[in-house]
Amino acid sequence: MTKEERIELVTRMLGIRHKLKVHDSMKTPDTHDELSVSLLSRWELEDELRAIEEVLNSDREANVKTKVKGILEDYLGGKGPLKKKRQETP
Repeated sequence: MTKEERIELVTRMLGIRHKLKVHDSMKTPDTHDELSVSLLSRWELEDELRAIEEVLNSDREANVKTKVKGILEDYLGGKGPLKKKRQETP
């Protein structure tokens, strides 16, 4: 996934979170019909938010695996020594 795609998903996620906050601040529906419409619209927003979060989480997991592989190869595979900290003398 490209950086632009991740940014677009994060932007959409923030927009949905804002819509949910607005939804919570609205007056409670008076009838069952209004309440059912309200609940369904909220569920749609929550479902989309959850889907976006899952896509971003799987992308982050893949990114972490790539970084772990790089660290293991570069630092623990003999390609480059770990920098040793100097011991300070009092």
